[in-house]
Amino acid sequence: MPPSRAARSPAPRSTSGRVSEKKSEKKDTASKSPARTSSKQAAGAAGTAASVAKREAELDAARAELGLFKTPLKVCTLFATATAEFLASNVLAFATSQLAYALVYPLIAAWLLTRKLFPEWYQSPDCLGRSAGFLYAPSLAVHESLWWLILGILSSIGLGTGLHSGLMFLWPFVMAVILNVESCKSASFSATYNHPCALGCDASTSSDGTDTFFNTFMLLFPSIVLWGSGTAIGELPPYFITRAAKRAGTKATDFEAEIEEASSKTDIVSRLKVWTIAFTEKHGFVGILLLASWPNAAFDMCGMACGWLEVPFWTFFGATLLGKGVIKVTLQTCGCIVVFGQTFWRSLLSLTPSLPSLFALPVFSSGCKVVTPGTECTLPAIFEGGRSKVMAVFSVQRRMLPVELIGSPTGSIGPNELTKKYCGLRVAGAALCGEQSLAWGSYARADKYEEFSLASARVMQAYDADANGVLTLAELESAAGITDGKISLASLDPGTGGAFSVGTLWNLFIAGLILFFVYSIVEQVALTTQHGYDAEEVAQLQAALAAKPAAKPAAAAPTTPSRSKTPSTAGRKKRQ
Repeated sequence: MPPSRAARSPAPRSTSGRVSEKKSEKKDTASKSPARTSSKQAAGAAGTAASVAKREAELDAARAELGLFKTPLKVCTLFATATAEFLASNVLAFATSQLAYALVYPLIAAWLLTRKLFPEWYQSPDCLGRSAGFLYAPSLAVHESLWWLILGILSSIGLGTGLHSGLMFLWPFVMAVILNVESCKSASFSATYNHPCALGCDASTSSDGTDTFFNTFMLLFPSIVLWGSGTAIGELPPYFITRAAKRAGTKATDFEAEIEEASSKTDIVSRLKVWTIAFTEKHGFVGILLLASWPNAAFDMCGMACGWLEVPFWTFFGATLLGKGVIKVTLQTCGCIVVFGQTFWRSLLSLTPSLPSLFALPVFSSGCKVVTPGTECTLPAIFEGGRSKVMAVFSVQRRMLPVELIGSPTGSIGPNELTKKYCGLRVAGAALCGEQSLAWGSYARADKYEEFSLASARVMQAYDADANGVLTLAELESAAGITDGKISLASLDPGTGGAFSVGTLWNLFIAGLILFFVYSIVEQVALTTQHGYDAEEVAQLQAALAAKPAAKPAAAAPTTPSRSKTPSTAGRKKRQ
């Protein structure tokens, strides 16, 4: 007997059973998928981080090899590129701004037009009686302001590698003004550095009672504030660089390297840098103001810290401008006036004990060399002699127009008259060569007269082109400075002619400072530019690596299950 239908075919499963089996399979797959995905993502993130770190290390090592002596072509190329980009972005933006069209261009056009049509309006005085044009004073004010501002910026720009314009220009000028007030016994003269008759004494104003501390300070105030404001502006690049790096999410290489190096050392400068950062972060505006109000060699760290901490611009710049542009230079100038001003100096000397026996010892005998001949070698005498020697150096460095030295545009000066110019310079009311005898014509300080006679002979030998024994205005103008067209009795003297004369060494020192400044700025700009390129490359690498895992599922997308009927399903429907 044929088997029954129930015996031939297995018992059909219910639809609800099949659905529950499928759901359980999906749950198992779903429960396993997140674990596999998270492990893959973690592995991918670790690989991305390793690749990025490796590339950053390679770029850092390559950047460490950059240098003006090691890779001059690349460094110069980077510097030129950065300069071109800066000019194209900032200068072009300003040149096309409304301010330039409304104010700058009309002023330039008016200045050029009036200079061409009415040159007498800008005529400078000749210090011999000719008056200046009525537009000379405004143009001089603009020139003077830009002069000190630019010198101040050059003094502090860069990371500790600025041009020492204070040592070269400002403080010698401050000393010259203080000395001139004392020599003229008056503060009624021009203390404008670029004025042709600056520091010129007028016999009619001598001993007019204006030679006070306050008047001397006010003569110097415009120059020192402008120079100090320039130093504040020069502190902005470190602030902007580190702030831009923080906002871009990249590393501030210079800042981090400075912190790392300072933290690993125990010397005073390194400790000062670490303390500066902590002090700035804790006290904000007041902390920045205090750090900027004294000659702080670590203030670059303050600027970088403020940029990294995203201190508001006006908080940082306002405190820096007030500290460097007003407080610091005011304190320094007041110190110079106190030390080198005659009244206050006399007060300090009165408090100094007189110790003549101490300087009889051989170890202190060299100090007596600065004492004025005929004076007992005591501590006050040594201080007074040292001060007089320093001020005598500044007195022969006073800048003047060549015509002022001669006395008239058509005049000339010989060696004897030139020696009298040297000997006639006064310090603390006394001539450098002492008083001249009316009977014999000799000077009380024969040693100084001999010194200045030799200097006059060297000057004649150097600049007397036609060898006629006198110097004309044209010959003296050949010795004038390029920047200000002036001379000084010190600059005229070429020295003893040796390779290591004081004048030669000083000129070499100034040239070295300028060359070092140029070298440092070029190298720093090149390194900063290369760091920007490296940061951009790292960011592109991170984006490329992050996009790779997301692209794999799309490339290998799973196929959609077919909706066609399976044989078992077809059979069941047929049987039904």
